[in-house]
Amino acid sequence: MRQTKLEESLKNSEAKLRKLFMNAPVGIFRTNSKGELLDINPEMARIGGFDHYEQIPPYIHDVSSRLYVDSERRQEFLQQLKETGYVENFECEAYHKDGRRIWLSINARISMLLSGGDFEIEGFAVEITPRKQFEGLQEEYRLAVEGSEELMAVVDRDYAYRMVNSAYLKLHGKGREEVIGKGVGDLVGGNYFNFIVKPHMDRCFAGENVRYERKGFYPGIGTRQLEVQYHPLWAGSRVDKIVAILRDITDYKKAENELRQSQHQLRQLAAYLQDVREQERTEVARTVHDELGQALTGLKIDLGLHEKQLRRHFDGQSELFETTRSMTELVDYLIKFTRELVSELRPSILDDLGLAAAIEWYIEKYRARTGLYVRYNSSPDLEMLNGEIATAMYRIVVEALTNVSRHARATNVTVDLYISDNLLILKTYDNGVGITRDRINRTRSFGIVGMKERALAFGGKIEFEGSSGKGTMVRVQIPLKGSS
Repeated sequence: MRQTKLEESLKNSEAKLRKLFMNAPVGIFRTNSKGELLDINPEMARIGGFDHYEQIPPYIHDVSSRLYVDSERRQEFLQQLKETGYVENFECEAYHKDGRRIWLSINARISMLLSGGDFEIEGFAVEITPRKQFEGLQEEYRLAVEGSEELMAVVDRDYAYRMVNSAYLKLHGKGREEVIGKGVGDLVGGNYFNFIVKPHMDRCFAGENVRYERKGFYPGIGTRQLEVQYHPLWAGSRVDKIVAILRDITDYKKAENELRQSQHQLRQLAAYLQDVREQERTEVARTVHDELGQALTGLKIDLGLHEKQLRRHFDGQSELFETTRSMTELVDYLIKFTRELVSELRPSILDDLGLAAAIEWYIEKYRARTGLYVRYNSSPDLEMLNGEIATAMYRIVVEALTNVSRHARATNVTVDLYISDNLLILKTYDNGVGITRDRINRTRSFGIVGMKERALAFGGKIEFEGSSGKGTMVRVQIPLKGSS
């Protein structure tokens, strides 16, 4: 009776163990040291890609070659078993039934010693492919961060460093153990942290992406200027950490300042050359008017006297009269041409009556020469505006209208000139083909470049807007003296 109960108890235990074996959430296996697979549970079959655990034994005859990607790892596994009798958390790459690779973590022990030094092995395995992939990504990110020339750090809500890369450590001349876990203020100085760094970090902890520039002294390399960016790392509904990315822009700022200074000098040179050119125009206009104009006027008077004497002494000599008349007409043409040349070089009306009158005079000539309809509007406070700004605006108007006649294929133009908020403002509109962005930015568009430089020389700006088939708008603003 007692024997029967023991047998029943043993059968029940075996049934329970088998049930546990079949329903276990981890893969359980039995193999021997020769590489033969003896038994597996359904979860182990699932991990390997098999529909039923009974499919595996006939499918896999040699564990070393059919399961392990690297057969040498199987030998390492066996060597550890021989030395210690067990292995823990042994990681290896295995083949899935469909041919892809998966990662397993194995815990096993020798369950039975066989003759000839062989033994049986029992153990369990879990798939860790997602974890290994994540670790691989982590390693890629680590290499990317460590290899970056930009300074990177992660700071927690206690303003303590959680991560820094090599570039960050190098700039501060510190070892990793001197920074990790320490406060930002310990590294950059308490006052500097409280008044310069912390306010920006607090904005980032409030959820903002922050960008600013700062200067600091760093051991071994001196004062450097940095561009700093803070990006929030969210944990649920709040910012848990900050990613800080710093870039050394000292050399860039130096080059930028040198370029800005060079541009300023070039603009000063351009303004000076424009001024010299205008002075030369004025001088040439005065010389042509005084010398050539007076000489031609004197020549016309002499020709008139000569014609009277011819009539008195050689009445009826038609050839002489015709020659004299032709000479007089040529002199009249030269006098008219000289006046127009003087006006083109430097219209006296600009100095005598101001900018508004000078532009009105030029537009009348422009209408007659091109046949375009030009509407001109100006405010009364422009009547006596003259000087360098008036000259610059006059030249801009001339160039703008010249561009219309050359390129726009327009039929009418509007010119508005007025003063608003201590700004001299010019607007021109035409109904032509419309200027393109490429033409605006073209470096060899010397007319447009000249207009820009004339405006910039007085602290002004110029804008061009073109729309295909709808014309072009030019807007110029120049601060008058006394404006900011």
